[in-house]
Amino acid sequence: MISQSGPQRYISDNKAYDELPGFMNKLKVRTVLFLHGEKSLAAAQPYLPAWPDDVKVVDVPFGGECSFEEIDRVKAIADENDVDMVIGLGGGKVLDTSKSVTTGTHRYLVLIPTLASNCSPWSAISVHYKETGEHINHNIYLETANLMLLNPKVILNSPIEYFVAGIGDTLAKFYESELIFEQLPEDQYTVALTISRQMANNCKAVLLKNSIGAVADMKAGRLTPRWRQIAETIIVMAGTVGGWGDDYGRASGAHAIHDALTIFPATAPHLHGAKVAYGILVLLAIENKVDDIRNLLPFYHKLGLPTNLADLNLGGIADSDIEKIATAAADPSTQMHFVPTEEPITLRSLRMPC
Repeated sequence: MISQSGPQRYISDNKAYDELPGFMNKLKVRTVLFLHGEKSLAAAQPYLPAWPDDVKVVDVPFGGECSFEEIDRVKAIADENDVDMVIGLGGGKVLDTSKSVTTGTHRYLVLIPTLASNCSPWSAISVHYKETGEHINHNIYLETANLMLLNPKVILNSPIEYFVAGIGDTLAKFYESELIFEQLPEDQYTVALTISRQMANNCKAVLLKNSIGAVADMKAGRLTPRWRQIAETIIVMAGTVGGWGDDYGRASGAHAIHDALTIFPATAPHLHGAKVAYGILVLLAIENKVDDIRNLLPFYHKLGLPTNLADLNLGGIADSDIEKIATAAADPSTQMHFVPTEEPITLRSLRMPC
């Protein structure tokens, strides 16, 4: 087991971005590749400091997908300009692309999330997709980011559907890891695993208690301690689960369902975390934990998270297509193999009557 607890340095503050020029100066950075989404840049621009006069900045708009084609394109630009640092600003796919570009190189990595939709800013993982949006795989890297900067004001003004999706993605940290942790003998718990499991439990407790109120705060534009706690739970606390717990705290069944759903273009409008949230219900159905499903449904309904295939634009899907989802999710190469159960993924578990 290898623990990578998180970025080397993390700053969360309304003036967090102001730390960037001094950080670059201390590292003697002279050329930067700045990868960003256009909407993300517009949101962050009012808070970004001026670039140092002695630093060359190569501005690279993000192509839209964390695909191998996009990674190769950005990597070629980085090589051509001999950059010292890559700064990724945007959502999870921008940050994952930045990680894929810098891994195994001498380049420093700075991640600046503009959404609270997943734990990508914290993790040493990149998830890769085809240009069509279909999931390919994920890679775990040896390096974590040198610096992660979080400005709560920027995230507060981001689209709320990403925040809700982040809640769904983070809730999976508990349900995916707990079924692994509860199988472990007590004498196998290291301190790292104890931290990982506690963080997973904290994710569930914090989200179920404060998410609905935090969403109301965000809709009203209120930067409250409650809202900030949920935002940082999605990005930071969620990241520590896999960071400390390695495979014991990684994504498992719910994410395998998400990955399988990406086969169908009809699900593309739905965000990663929303599909993962549906995957939690399928995972609980596989485990035959009906009471847990019933307890979660009111929470899902209040937040607008999907509870059935119809909510994911697959209401009329044929049983043969559901079999495709089940087969893809259960493939030995997927994260479903972390689930310690002999129960198969069935039509019943995928056709949630919720």
